[in-house]
Amino acid sequence: MKQLQLTGIYILLLAATLFLSCQPEEQMFTFDPAAKLRFSADTVLFDTVFTDALTITNRFIVYNDDPKAINISSIILESSDNSPFTITVNGLKNRSFESIRLLGGDSMLVLVDAFIDPKDEDLPFIVEDAVLFETNGNLQQVQLIAWGQDAFYFSDSILACNTIWTGSRPYVIFNSILVDSLCTLTINPGTKIFSHKESSIFVKGTINAVGTSDQRITFLNDRLDDKFKDSPGQWGGIFFLEGSRDNRIAYTDIRNSEYGIWLGTPDNDTIPDLVLESVKIENISRTGLIAFSSDLTALNCLFDNCAEFVVGNFAGGNYRYLNCTFSNFSFTFFRENPLFVVSDNLVLADGTVVTEDVKLDVLNSIIWGDFNDEIILNNDGGADFQVSIRYSILKTTSLDFDINNNLLNTDPLFVNPFGYDYHIDSLSPAINAGIFSGVDTDLDGIKRDSLPDLGAYERHLDQ
Repeated sequence: MKQLQLTGIYILLLAATLFLSCQPEEQMFTFDPAAKLRFSADTVLFDTVFTDALTITNRFIVYNDDPKAINISSIILESSDNSPFTITVNGLKNRSFESIRLLGGDSMLVLVDAFIDPKDEDLPFIVEDAVLFETNGNLQQVQLIAWGQDAFYFSDSILACNTIWTGSRPYVIFNSILVDSLCTLTINPGTKIFSHKESSIFVKGTINAVGTSDQRITFLNDRLDDKFKDSPGQWGGIFFLEGSRDNRIAYTDIRNSEYGIWLGTPDNDTIPDLVLESVKIENISRTGLIAFSSDLTALNCLFDNCAEFVVGNFAGGNYRYLNCTFSNFSFTFFRENPLFVVSDNLVLADGTVVTEDVKLDVLNSIIWGDFNDEIILNNDGGADFQVSIRYSILKTTSLDFDINNNLLNTDPLFVNPFGYDYHIDSLSPAINAGIFSGVDTDLDGIKRDSLPDLGAYERHLDQ
């Protein structure tokens, strides 16, 4: 009987030996302290993170360069349960993990996100932690750093009348807001407004958003990581509805939305419902400025990089564009439409055609893109159609525009349109090609001389 027991033990030992000898090397553990982990980054950095809102997910990769497997005894956040960060390992989210096997020559993805509590502070504040890895007596770490920013939040809100927004903290919009009839939203210089996906700003009353050349107002998407820095269509846009009037937007940037500005304010006068001064509207997934039977004046404005129209004025209206730059190069999207379209009519979804008179004045401006014809004037509605385009650079094959000191198909020589720099080069034909229009400064707030340059920017000798 004893002999049988010993034989059984020998068989088990033999089987174990055979198993170990057949086990692939990458599955066998090494306990050598020299076997350390390698990381794709030593620091995971989050750009500015709004408090009280879950961040984007960042990631890093853990590599085991040893031919044998490593047992990661623990993966923990240094601040433990007090950490604003959480990590995801092997599909599970937590602040600590134990006994994670990483095969020889293999790698593992670690996801990191954060939820930062507000501190009631106007200035951004730094938030730090570290992911600690313990293996074979070694302690390694990956730093986590975020800039927290307290903000004012609005969700599906009707603003109180005569609201004032200041530049002390950002304003974050979820599910849209409304400026109601007979109410005014005043936005002070330096204010930053961030809108969530599919959120918009609707205006039945009045917006008075006036920045300065060194404290511009910004309307942006709320995804602040680099991937979404120049990503169009991240929020809805600013919509001026019927009855809205006396709106002014100056020294303001509007970026990355579906529409930059939607102006639908028909009335019986020609007083501008909206005045734009030194405004940039760019990187738009649909139309930068779309207006219907409305009255608008734009001075020193830049409209660029829009997937449908840069400017579309439909169903009549009164429009003045002085020293503006309109440009489209299709860098990041395919487009089918010219960039500048004005029409006296609009066909509605039910087949009804709306037709109104058009008055268009374009002076000292640049309309330029990569299509042969970037300007369409549509008078099919038969309404009164008064058009004056003077002292401007135009991309067109129509000789009808070869009047009024216009320059046809003459490259304005932008500095770097791919990098959103539409200043003009020192050899640009736009230099000194305009006439005085009463617009004394350019988009940057630089004073124009007696022979103004065409477009939104004035070129100076020291540039």
